[in-house]
Amino acid sequence: MLIYLNLIDTEEEKSKFEQIYNNYRQCMFYAAKSILKDDHLSEDAVHNAFINIAKSMDNISEVNSIRTKGYVVVIVRNISLNMLKKQNKTVAIDDFEENAADDLSLEDEVLSKLSFDFIVGEIANLPVIYKDVLYLSSVEGLRTKEISELINIDHETVKKRLQRGRKKLLESLKKEL
Repeated sequence: MLIYLNLIDTEEEKSKFEQIYNNYRQCMFYAAKSILKDDHLSEDAVHNAFINIAKSMDNISEVNSIRTKGYVVVIVRNISLNMLKKQNKTVAIDDFEENAADDLSLEDEVLSKLSFDFIVGEIANLPVIYKDVLYLSSVEGLRTKEISELINIDHETVKKRLQRGRKKLLESLKKEL
């Protein structure tokens, strides 16, 4: 715990971090283990996630909220996926079609008609690699560079996943209308 607290400046944020650690550590471990299937690797993933969380405490306003739980799970899940990808060179997470055209005018029209909660629900139904970056971007309001640093993936990969995720979200929303 001291390692993480040394990364945080203010006493208020240190107290908030301790609460996050105590409240979400088990949940984060469970999320990591469901991906990595190994206790030791899962502990490493949780540790790396807490380092990233400690460095970005200003992104967390309320400790006990569904939003914070989603935020920390997204972080540990992506770190776990990255660890799995490094461990298994054959895992191809980004094997999807390239450069699909976006219909922005229709996207704007659809998004303006639907409620925020409905859209967040539709984001939750997307594949993990799109769901996480869209959640961090749309719900948490993070920029692509912040997302890149938080989940340890290349900035260009974040941008591409956001583009593809928005396209998949739009397709999903069109089906619902």
